[in-house]
Amino acid sequence: MLKLLVTDLDGTLLKIGNELSAGISDENREALEAFVKAGGHVAIASSRGADAQEMISGLLGIPVAAIGMNGFVVLDEEGEKISEHWMLFSDFAQLADFIQTHRINGSLITRGEDGGAYGFGGEHDYPQRLTPGSPVIRQNWRLEFADFAYRSGRCSKISLFVEPGQHREASRLLHLAFDSRFEIAASDADMLDVSPIGINKGSGILELAEAMGICREEIAVVGDNENDLSMFKVIPLSYCMDHAASAIQSQASCSVASVAEALARAQQAAK
Repeated sequence: MLKLLVTDLDGTLLKIGNELSAGISDENREALEAFVKAGGHVAIASSRGADAQEMISGLLGIPVAAIGMNGFVVLDEEGEKISEHWMLFSDFAQLADFIQTHRINGSLITRGEDGGAYGFGGEHDYPQRLTPGSPVIRQNWRLEFADFAYRSGRCSKISLFVEPGQHREASRLLHLAFDSRFEIAASDADMLDVSPIGINKGSGILELAEAMGICREEIAVVGDNENDLSMFKVIPLSYCMDHAASAIQSQASCSVASVAEALARAQQAAK
């Protein structure tokens, strides 16, 4: 019996028609509401921070658990923290030096233990300076960079916003330099996420499942990007959005047009 559905946000749950990150469709909202009313549970797994939990719960009208920042923080349905993980600001500093050395047009952002947002970049760097092919969602968005000054202490997931034309090469260079230390995964057409080895959406699902007393066979996951592959690896009932790249689709058990379709298929498969 299916007890938990875990869904990615941008391009997956947040998708109306062909428009990514546009909102939650009526089809998805009604399906998830019915699932919860019947005793099921829903969780979001996203590159976004834990504050997405309240937003999505409000849009759906149901409680949701949350795996935020690709597994750095896991929250139960009441918003209570199940687990939290960290990186070092020295890692951030090394990545800042790296993008400068390789002349990557991008900006780094992270969050410190103090709750403050920290960034490396400026008005001359992407996404402040948008380039052709940039996601529409960036059009009215500007990062605010705090005084980074190579701080000491701990920080959360580090994201590199890189102009779309450099995305593939930036990914290649990062993997070449840091594969033994970090997990590096694309989460958007202009975004690469960096985390310690073993901290990802998949590890977050396992932490949530243990806290809820749910086994893997009672869970289904749905996503659409490289940072969702860790979910596909640990949960047998894995579904990939049909707009995703073929390399991503091939790692899931099935491709679907919507979260609602993934839920229906998973409920049938888990009977």
